[in-house]
Amino acid sequence: MHTRQIIAAAVIGLSTAVGSAAYAADNDTGSGKPKQSVGEYTSDAVVTTKVKAAIVAEKSLSALDIAVETNNGVVTLTGTVATAAQSDNATHVARGIEGVKQVKNNLKVDPSKSKK
Repeated sequence: MHTRQIIAAAVIGLSTAVGSAAYAADNDTGSGKPKQSVGEYTSDAVVTTKVKAAIVAEKSLSALDIAVETNNGVVTLTGTVATAAQSDNATHVARGIEGVKQVKNNLKVDPSKSKK
């Protein structure tokens, strides 16, 4: 259990650092105005972090296999999981997070990823 908490903390910290850098790099749309307001971006970053933490806490899912991105409350899941049930579970977990308006599940199912 302690290992999962360490992994969750690492994922959350890394996602915050990478997300901030990506936002800063993608901030200018040519008009000098950000694509999202600071409040919208902060809210999306919080939603992304909460979804990632919930995926880490879900024993049947691997946070290393699922990427999470949020834009205006719409969460997009990408990556590869072993079963359709895991894909459905990831969607269910994401929908349960406050602030999620919609979930786009772009996860691919690859049975070769199942643990043997």
